[in-house]
Amino acid sequence: MLTDKRVRSLLLLTFGSTWLLAGIAAAFGVRASSGITYMVTAAACMLMPALSAIVQQRLIERRPWGELGLSFKGMNWRMLGFTALVGMAIIPTMLLVIHLLADLFGMTAFGQVSITSERLLLQLQALMEAAGRTLPQGTIDKLASVPGWLVLVGGLISSVFAACTVNLLFMLGEELGWRGYLYHATGNWSTMRRVLFTGVVWGLWHAPLILMGHNYPDHPVAGVFLMVVFCVLLAYLFDWTRTRVQAVWGPCLLHGIINGSAGLFALFAWGGHPLVSSPTGVAGFIALVMLCAVVFILDRRAGSANVLP
Repeated sequence: MLTDKRVRSLLLLTFGSTWLLAGIAAAFGVRASSGITYMVTAAACMLMPALSAIVQQRLIERRPWGELGLSFKGMNWRMLGFTALVGMAIIPTMLLVIHLLADLFGMTAFGQVSITSERLLLQLQALMEAAGRTLPQGTIDKLASVPGWLVLVGGLISSVFAACTVNLLFMLGEELGWRGYLYHATGNWSTMRRVLFTGVVWGLWHAPLILMGHNYPDHPVAGVFLMVVFCVLLAYLFDWTRTRVQAVWGPCLLHGIINGSAGLFALFAWGGHPLVSSPTGVAGFIALVMLCAVVFILDRRAGSANVLP
């Protein structure tokens, strides 16, 4: 009962603050297409789980900071490196899924993928035109000689650096709530129960932003359901790295790499149905199931690791 009360309190604080903030922004007409206004709103929402966790942990319960997993002492650095590799594998695996199901098996809903400099230029020009701008000729000439795979690898490496620097505060803003406080509060649960619960909660927490057009601009209502599925699948990997790294920094790193590398998908994949051929659509789900299976096979100890001493 004590665990249930703690969990309910955190969720009330987190959902209440986030949904209120997003609701006020939506009432003033802010949508995912609103540019900087939406970016500020989304960034503020990302900080609410952490602020709620701090209020719950320190002000309401007066429990120690150590339970939130912020300490570097005893952290498993080798598993943190493994986490980085898993994070870098997500977008390439999604591109591979599209290649196999669309290009080889003719499932047109998955669109197409091509990791070439020609496709890179076409995608960049299309993105620039959608923003009302043009790609300078000098940039076109330079990119024409750069292999697509090199851009992909460079982008993945850059996402790791971004995850450790500019993205870190906002990733901690979410992870201190989900894989900090909530992870410890449900430490006596089984791994699968904790993953399923956290994934559903995490996905539903995104609902106001999804309804404002985030990730699924043409299908906001269906997007709420799909975001829950996406977060449940990700929750397994996040719970795994939280357990094995023994600190909240593992999920922070993984989250930062995912956010920092997502844009690479749009450079090499195109066409298909928006709910299928996207990182947060069916193609992404299949890729995440594959990666979850690989992690489970390579590191079976994670499933039986104890959260609480």
